[in-house]
Amino acid sequence: MKAITRMLARYAHSSQFDALPPAVRHEGARAFVNWIGCAAGGAREGEVELMLEVLGEFSGAKQTTIVGRSEKLDALNAAFINSMSSAALAFNDTHNPTVAHPTSPVAAALLALAERRPLTGKELLHALILGIEIQCRVGNILCVPPAECQVGLSTQGLLGGIGAAVAVAKVMALDEDGITTAIGLAANQASGLRESQSTMGSHFIPGHAARCGLLAALLASRGFTCSDSMIEGAKGFAASFASRPNLDAAVGQLGKAFEITTLAYKPYPSGVVIHPIIDACLDIVKSGPLAAENIERIELTVNPLAVKLTDLVDPRNRGQGLVSMQHWAVITLTHGAAGIAQVTDALVRDAVVSRLRRKVVHTSTGNMPWEAADVRVLLKNGKQLQGSVQHCRGSAGRPLDDADITEKTRGQLRTAYPDAPAERILAQAWRIEECLRVDQFCKELTAGVRRT
Repeated sequence: MKAITRMLARYAHSSQFDALPPAVRHEGARAFVNWIGCAAGGAREGEVELMLEVLGEFSGAKQTTIVGRSEKLDALNAAFINSMSSAALAFNDTHNPTVAHPTSPVAAALLALAERRPLTGKELLHALILGIEIQCRVGNILCVPPAECQVGLSTQGLLGGIGAAVAVAKVMALDEDGITTAIGLAANQASGLRESQSTMGSHFIPGHAARCGLLAALLASRGFTCSDSMIEGAKGFAASFASRPNLDAAVGQLGKAFEITTLAYKPYPSGVVIHPIIDACLDIVKSGPLAAENIERIELTVNPLAVKLTDLVDPRNRGQGLVSMQHWAVITLTHGAAGIAQVTDALVRDAVVSRLRRKVVHTSTGNMPWEAADVRVLLKNGKQLQGSVQHCRGSAGRPLDDADITEKTRGQLRTAYPDAPAERILAQAWRIEECLRVDQFCKELTAGVRRT
């Protein structure tokens, strides 16, 4: 059996930033910019407020920045909050083969470490790329055929801590043995169930992953031990979380092909499998939104994964609305838009919207890729409207460009910062590779925050 854990650690240890292809380095910057926006955009959400109340009571030295807020926590708990807030609006990036959201825990752990030890932007960016790469490759073990991972397992919870551990271990200059141990300690903490989806418990998962990964690397740096075959061992990660695990998927083309280049950045604050539905609906209403009272039925044809993950006819609150394909179909058709403003508790509970959600019917087919959808709207006057999308915005076939990510990030930053600080943060995030001290960037994140 291949020593997968050690092979991945050896790659991370030997990797040199300047040897990475320019496109990979640029994708790391895109991932970081997108993450900063998501962390700021979710920083004032209710679950973040509640978690801050609890963690603040037990926090150690309160010296570590929380994006979008003036409060500080110890490094472990700040990593938790920053990863949690970046996922709170379902706006973070996605690795499509695993449906994981890899940047959230990795970036949060690295930002927390940056205020404990000197860290350049180049070091942060290199470690971010490696953390994303390794966790996605480990995820491929579980998800690339013939492997199958139970749909109830949260891949972000299983993988995020591993990515964070690798990234932190890299910037702490741990050797191959140390990185191997860090991976093992993170894998030993892997957890997360999709049954918590659309609740605050769902956003606990990426927060927990960031903290676990940071802790794993800190422990490894002190000599804390673990098995060096935690990924591939007979009683290890792969065998425990997958049927027919595909171990070769973790190391094939390692260092030559990069998983970060396949990341999808979300144009809409929803589960990624809902995006093709939204795009098809937007196509239908490009000349103007539809009146709810004129709609007889809404028919969706989607990939089976959309049904498995987002079939939620009666969301009870805003959080559940974010991951309800019925809610997004109705809101997009009747409002002509699909942003954060369109998912409020008031709209989720609106009687007209609720009745219309019950007029949404769906058909799933395995022949339809996840990034495609067909939508047909039957009006009461007998007219039919149809929208069809083969590659939704944000997918590999239709990725967001730098300008799209800039605009998305700007909008989220402005929920937490006045315009001038938001623009400075945005510009500095794009130039993170040039930053001489990341802790100085963290000062900007704290000093410019909007006071409430």
